[in-house]
Order: sequence, then structure tokens, then C-alpha cells
Amino acid sequence: MIGTAVSHYRVTGKLGIGGMGIVYDAVDVHLGRAVALKFLPEELAGDPDAVRRLRREAQIIAGLNHPNICTVYEFDEHDGATFIAMERVEGRNLKLHMAQRRLATPDVIAIALQVTAALETAHTAGIVHRDVKPGNIIVGPTGTVKVLDFGLARRFMLPASGEGVIGGSTIPGRPIGTVNYMAPERILQLPLDPRSDLFSLGVAIYEMATGRLPFGGASPSDTVTNILENDPTPLTQLASDRPVALERIVTRLLARRADERYQSAADLHDALAAVRPRRVSAFPWPRGRT
Repeated sequence: MIGTAVSHYRVTGKLGIGGMGIVYDAVDVHLGRAVALKFLPEELAGDPDAVRRLRREAQIIAGLNHPNICTVYEFDEHDGATFIAMERVEGRNLKLHMAQRRLATPDVIAIALQVTAALETAHTAGIVHRDVKPGNIIVGPTGTVKVLDFGLARRFMLPASGEGVIGGSTIPGRPIGTVNYMAPERILQLPLDPRSDLFSLGVAIYEMATGRLPFGGASPSDTVTNILENDPTPLTQLASDRPVALERIVTRLLARRADERYQSAADLHDALAAVRPRRVSAFPWPRGRT
């Protein structure tokens, strides 16, 4: 693909590959801007269901207009291959970002606030991301965060009252996603719930603050057992310099029962904002809601 023309894009490199797609670096030759092109893996390129899932991902993201969510430009086909053209996000994923340095508390909260703002927008639109994890969160050079990869996202019903009435469920069989970040109800394949995204974010915050996963086990089955049955080590026991208030937030996010967690991303945002340190972060604070 590298060096070839795809519609009015020129592919310049490969950005990443996963089970749900291959992402290439490219240039829009009409507008002269950098873009990312997401294609299905070769083994799924001719699968009508996979093409429908890719189209659904594009439609979902296109309906979410927020500075902390990657922008979709178009869904198209070229020589029989369907693809999404989207914003080329500068930076590195949060997994790499954490591996390269210990994050200061202001930076942990700044990142968490921006992811929370992105989830608030998605949930308000009736979308559950279902794959919130550091690998799907990009931290830019100035600290701007972008949430990526809505390939597993699903819709849930939003009545006129604005409160989530849950509808739909995951695909029967083994749940799709990364087990370390799955809420108990995701593992058990209960009906869709935005609060499962907040659990996943809680895992990511714990990892940012301590450098460890709260439920990580020697095997995936051990991890599942930990999520369903065991409480994680208290955050401040592993990182004594972190605020106790941050520990309380994360403990609530990681509650096994969804009704014991924050009930909305807006509630979580307010809690995080209340404990935001006065010390200046290594990054500029995001503007507006975040």
C-alpha cells in the first residue's frame, strides 16, 4: 500500500494494525492535509458483515463532534476495498506515554478529564465505546487527548427524558475487547451500559497513577477472576504521593456493581475537576468543558 494512490489520497506509511483494521498514514492530495486511512484486515476485506461494521464505525464517529474525539472525513471504496478517512492525530498512545515517564498527578487528571469529556459526548448521543483503554487514547505534544477506535461501539436507547435506557447486548460467546479493561458486566455479556466505559476509564486512571493494572493476573482467566471477585490494591498504597481524593474516585469507578459507580460521565467530570491540583501541569489545561 505504501506509495500507492487510494482515491484522492497518497499512502505514505503504516500507523498500526489490529484485529479490527489496518491504519495507514496518508496525504489528501486535494487539500494537502495529513489523514489516516483505516482498512479492514485482508482476511475480512470481502466479509459483508465486516464492511457493515466499518461503515457503522464511520457513521458513529461522524455523528460525534468533539475536540477529544478523532474526526471522520469520509467512508469510501477504492478498487473493491472499503476504508475510513479520518483525522491524522499527532502524538502517541497513552500506553507508550505512560511507559516513557511517570505521569504527574495534574497530567493524570488532565488526561482523565479529556477522556471523560469525550465519553460524555458519546453517551449523550446514545453510544457506548466498549473499548476504552490506553491503546485507544492518543496524547498530543501539547497534552490534547483524542479518543480513537469506535470499532466495537454500540448504540443504546435514549428516551426523551435523557436518561439511558439500556438496549442491545454484546455478540453471544466470548466478549470482544481487552480483558484487563472490561467491566464485570461486559465479561458477563449483560446489556449495554455507558457505566462500563467509566469502569474501563477507571482502570486506565489507576494504571496512570500507579504504573500497574488493578486486576492484572498471570493469565486472562486470572484477570477475569480478579475483576469479578477481588478488590484491587488501594491506589495510594502503591503511589503514596497521589491524592486520597483521586483514590476515592478510582475506587468508585472500579466498583463491581454498576449502580455503585458514577452514574454518568458528567458526574465523573465534576468529581475529577474538584480534585484537580492547583500546580501547573506539564501540559496546558484543556479549554471549555474539559
